Amino acid sequence: QKTAYEMLRSLVGSEMCIRDRNKLSVLIVGLLLSLTANANLSFQEIRTASKDILVVFFKSDTIDIDEVDISNPSQWKLNGKSVKSISKFVTESNKCDHYIYLGVPDLVNGNSYTLETPYETFSFTFKDTDIFCESIKTNQVGYSALSDVRYANFAIWTGDGGVKRIEGELPAYSVYEEASGKKIASGVLVRIGEDISSGDFVYRIDLSDVPAGGPYKITVNGYGSSYPFGVGGDFSRRLGHISFRSLYHQRCGIQIMWPYAWNIRMKPCHEIVYQTYAPIAEARLKVEGTEPTIKVWGGYHDAGDADRRTYHMDVTSTLLTTFEAFPQYFTDDQFNIPDIFDENYYIIGKGNGIPDIIDEAAWGAMFWEYFQEESGEIPWGTETLGYSPFTTYDKEDHLFGSERIDPRTAAWASGMFMHLARVIEPYRPERTRELVERAEKAFKAAGENITPNHRMYYFVEKYLLTRDESAHAYIKEHADDVRELANTYNQGTEAFANKAWLVSYFYSYIIAKNIPTDARVVKIFTEALQATVDKQMGYLEGNAYPVGTPLNLRWWGSNVAQGQYSFPILMLWRLNGEQKYINAVSQMMDYALGLNPLGKCFMTGLGFNRVHNPHDRESAYTIEQGWGPRPGILIFGPGLVTNRGKSHPAIVKNQTPRERIYIDNRDAISQSEFTIYQSLCFPAAIYPVLAEGGKFDESNNPFYSR
Repeated sequence: QKTAYEMLRSLVGSEMCIRDRNKLSVLIVGLLLSLTANANLSFQEIRTASKDILVVFFKSDTIDIDEVDISNPSQWKLNGKSVKSISKFVTESNKCDHYIYLGVPDLVNGNSYTLETPYETFSFTFKDTDIFCESIKTNQVGYSALSDVRYANFAIWTGDGGVKRIEGELPAYSVYEEASGKKIASGVLVRIGEDISSGDFVYRIDLSDVPAGGPYKITVNGYGSSYPFGVGGDFSRRLGHISFRSLYHQRCGIQIMWPYAWNIRMKPCHEIVYQTYAPIAEARLKVEGTEPTIKVWGGYHDAGDADRRTYHMDVTSTLLTTFEAFPQYFTDDQFNIPDIFDENYYIIGKGNGIPDIIDEAAWGAMFWEYFQEESGEIPWGTETLGYSPFTTYDKEDHLFGSERIDPRTAAWASGMFMHLARVIEPYRPERTRELVERAEKAFKAAGENITPNHRMYYFVEKYLLTRDESAHAYIKEHADDVRELANTYNQGTEAFANKAWLVSYFYSYIIAKNIPTDARVVKIFTEALQATVDKQMGYLEGNAYPVGTPLNLRWWGSNVAQGQYSFPILMLWRLNGEQKYINAVSQMMDYALGLNPLGKCFMTGLGFNRVHNPHDRESAYTIEQGWGPRPGILIFGPGLVTNRGKSHPAIVKNQTPRERIYIDNRDAISQSEFTIYQSLCFPAAIYPVLAEGGKFDESNNPFYSR
């Protein structure tokens, strides 16, 4: 009998199975024949970009952007006639994808076609309900049923042939239920227009009338059909489940193994830290091996590497705030994560009676408890010299040391410890007492260096837990400091360890129950939140795709940081229930799942057009095993130019639109890496809320089962 995770492993490509069923109906002759012109090149699919543009998709196991020869257009013929135009898009992607765009007469439903290429001849019957049209960009995983605004975008892009517009009358579209073929909704494309951020000319497909369920597909009349998609239910629960569990996969000091995951890491890692107190620097901390040591567990690996840093505290802060705002959506044993351990944190089991989201928040805080010194001071984090090998962390060959004592670490920890102490009290009152002591020592150790954001966080949580009136006096006197949220919420996430504001630093006060709060303070805090939301809503409305970033905002991952940007909106929706706010959150969270110019799902293990090469050490192992990357990793995605990887058209700084700056190359770290504190943290909190909670059956992929 297969375990849930063995079944899950076999279903990793199940979305692709559904696409394969669609491809079969295209009736391509020669699909199983080898491409004799080049043994490295394999034909994948004939698709469309428009009613008069066919796309021939090849994949190669070598990286050569000129491998498919289009220099002689007369060698490419449809029904015996040379194509009208030819262009290409080539990009690295396990290893190299070649998309050849062929201008042809308008395709006609039911007509038979023979396509001659220099490599093979293919015959097919055109059916717009079966052939894939890559110009339709959808959320490939699961739209939220909470939102009443859902859409796909339509944009024609032909590689070095550029952007194309629809000439004449805009086409109609229909949405079909895949299993029954029943038409669910229909309409006509709506022109949005030129979009600077993506470079596309965009049209919109309204999906607001599509009910919860699926899988569905969109057919644009005469053009082709979309990837399948679902709405709500198991589609959203699966997304929330995989996204949340990315935190477990990123944990440090724990086994990652069956029945909670694939057998990746069979013993805890990075338990020994040498007390070097070295300067804060990336991968430049040399450990001699003779320094004093401490044993630590908890916290997270930073990204594709294994250091632990102060700004990881936003995981605990964000999860606790999410639980306080939406306790009805979170339970124990919801996400299949272990929560019962022996004294060395080997896994015993799960089901400790505490909601999984609190367990995860506690794991994030636990490292800083071990790392805190008797004085209350805390080092900034851990580092090593160079980087760990690309394999599982139980094969680690580097020694890690502590970075210097930093008051910013103790400052943030003081509020985080107090926050966790309050939330965990109904479940583990003895932990509350211990955490309060740690919080007070950290606050004292940070001294006068505490910035207003961390000081407010500490006093808000202290007042709500202890009713300390001096803490309340500080809150009332300094309430206006919170207005800085609107100026700092969308900065690179490292800024939250400095002077930038998280909603978590004050939100608990707004929703507090059974304790007196000051109406003026609540008003100021809510106004600060509203001002932030208004600003973010403007950014969302300014782009054709729901990217949510202004054109001048660029840092690693800024174009897939919709979780960070939408978290304040989610918290405002919790306060006032206005539909437009949950609509905005849902739209922004669709972006990384395929509703983007590249039509790519930037979260590993999900979607149809997938990420193959995240910059992640343990994924190197799982890929080697044939399982694919560790699931749930939201990579940095498009935005910043890198000198790693090849594509055609070439990516050129200040010329290539920012949402097309992406190559699926492991070493292109500004695009293929990720972080626990930005890429994983916020989606892990938001997607389960968009799913309205619930527990997902890991053996039941809704795309496959239906």
